[in-house]
Amino acid sequence: MKWTRLLPSATPRLDDHVSIWSIKARDARTFFRIVGVLWLVALAFIVYKTPYEPPVGSNAAWRDRGEFGLDVLTEFATVGVAIAIVSMVLTRAVNTTGGLLMTLYETLANRFVIPVIEAHKAEGREEGRAEAMAEWREWYERRLAAESSGREFREPPPDVSAGQHR
Repeated sequence: MKWTRLLPSATPRLDDHVSIWSIKARDARTFFRIVGVLWLVALAFIVYKTPYEPPVGSNAAWRDRGEFGLDVLTEFATVGVAIAIVSMVLTRAVNTTGGLLMTLYETLANRFVIPVIEAHKAEGREEGRAEAMAEWREWYERRLAAESSGREFREPPPDVSAGQHR
């Protein structure tokens, strides 16, 4: 048995779960982006809507700021789990929509773009064959002209491999 089989894989498989939220590896990047954006928006909203009245006095100001921070964290804790659950649903919807759009793109590319590319390739091949045949025809005519006039013909035949004519 090879020693590499004993080690766990450093890269997760697509169906492996990679977080406590039971997100599959193929969905993890989308999930954590959605969660991050929603948590930042929620935190900004909570900080904005939480009232803060600065008290008078030096010690009371620090204590009140701490209480403000605890108020924000308390409200955020109640919203954070809901954001994670919503993100799980949104992740599936975003990835499914992305998959459908990629399928539509591939279908349209196969239907409209690839036939045009193939037609241009075939046209290019035909032009290449015609050019190669013209080169050979010209060489052959020069050879026949030299033979009919009694001259020695030392010109090498056209190099077909240089132009990749087939």
